[in-house]
Amino acid sequence: MDMPTTQTAPTLHLITGLPGAGKTTRARRVLAETGGVLLSPDDWLARLNISLVDYEFRFRLQDCLLSHAGDLLRAGVDVVIEFGSWSRAERETIRLVAVDAGAKTTLHFADAPVPELARRVRARGGSDAEALAELLETTWQNYERPTQEEIDGFDNFEGPTTAWLA
Repeated sequence: MDMPTTQTAPTLHLITGLPGAGKTTRARRVLAETGGVLLSPDDWLARLNISLVDYEFRFRLQDCLLSHAGDLLRAGVDVVIEFGSWSRAERETIRLVAVDAGAKTTLHFADAPVPELARRVRARGGSDAEALAELLETTWQNYERPTQEEIDGFDNFEGPTTAWLA
């Protein structure tokens, strides 16, 4: 007699935070735990030898990756999205892709003080490090931190830790 199989819904893990906040570190941890697929524009931009601060291309790429995320979720695959997602509206658009695919949602918020973020961005280097650090230092106020109302729209939430102090 065949035993019924119980399959849980896939999960979309949305990792948000400013540059240098630890999004990639968090994404790697989630990938190790879930075996999901990472969708990160930074990885693609680097492979294509395109500047991380080419925002016109970045946003077009993110649209393609988000469409792919919906396909993966409908196929039962966990997805980790690491776009940065500075605005609540962008995060809501991403969340709705998961909801439309019948997936669960987890919002991961990575954070640290701005001087620490800028230090990390400069320390990791690369051709865009200084431009990205300067952009961070002048525009960090534009980042919309998740509110409790937004957090309540997700199935799960993992906030920042004080690990950056180590």
